[in-house]
Amino acid sequence: MDIQSYLDQVFKKSFLSKRERTDLAEEMAAHLHSSKEHYMNEGSTAEQAATKAIASFGDPITIRTKLTQETYGLSSKLILQFITISFLLYLSSLFTGIILHYYDVHNRVIELFPVVFITLCAMSSALLLTRKNTDRWCLLSVPILFGLGYLQAYLGLLKNRFGGADSFTLFENLFFSGAYDFSERSSFMFIGGLILTVQTLILFIFSKNIYISLMPFVFSILYTVSHMVVFGSYYMFFGDGFTSSVTNGYSVFAAGNIQRLSDIGVKLGMCLVLFFTLNSLKKRMFKSKLQYDRRSNVKPTAS
Repeated sequence: MDIQSYLDQVFKKSFLSKRERTDLAEEMAAHLHSSKEHYMNEGSTAEQAATKAIASFGDPITIRTKLTQETYGLSSKLILQFITISFLLYLSSLFTGIILHYYDVHNRVIELFPVVFITLCAMSSALLLTRKNTDRWCLLSVPILFGLGYLQAYLGLLKNRFGGADSFTLFENLFFSGAYDFSERSSFMFIGGLILTVQTLILFIFSKNIYISLMPFVFSILYTVSHMVVFGSYYMFFGDGFTSSVTNGYSVFAAGNIQRLSDIGVKLGMCLVLFFTLNSLKKRMFKSKLQYDRRSNVKPTAS
């Protein structure tokens, strides 16, 4: 195995960025060529020297695991296992719910399992975008608002907090994308989008990671699509024979899909605008920092 093939093995399935791979590969290649030259000076042929240099450097899979663990907090192999397992659990919970409903066993918890597993799948996938502990803490905060929306829709969290006849359904209306066909949904889309924008900006202030900062919009779209798939599957198998605490029949659900698709479009548009805005802001911040560093390194001349 030559040095380039060895480096290709190291970075295979590492999911590091192109710049990270290039910088690390250059550094590792310099060490390997230096070691190869050392062995050639001792009398080894070029091929023998390359083999010895690679052997002294270490197993490529072990090095890849170490590099990705330092980058993501977990090895890329472990993250991929989390993604695969959680997605399979998502599909399994959906099919299990359909089978149980066929035998007249269905409740709120069964409906919530796919939501939990798709959240774990998305969180695991997003770990590949993290680079420091701040990114990971910010990622953990992303599903909080959606969790409140789902808990309010399914479990009535805080609905009767004032003790009056009117229910408090703010989280449900803003962050639950489930089976209800909300009338005049556009106002909730706009307000919910503004709140997610604020959350995005707060995450960017802390992490400076654009991709992690935009996760609130990604999760919003993911939950909406997932709910369309889950409830669409139930209605496909059972028609209006399917009952749930958050749906009022197939016709209501189908009418709500138009609003959900509109919501996805709005969220995608806002996400793109924020991406280009934050990307431009980050470039300006980097340029300002570079100029500041240059000024700081300039020594004052003697008068």
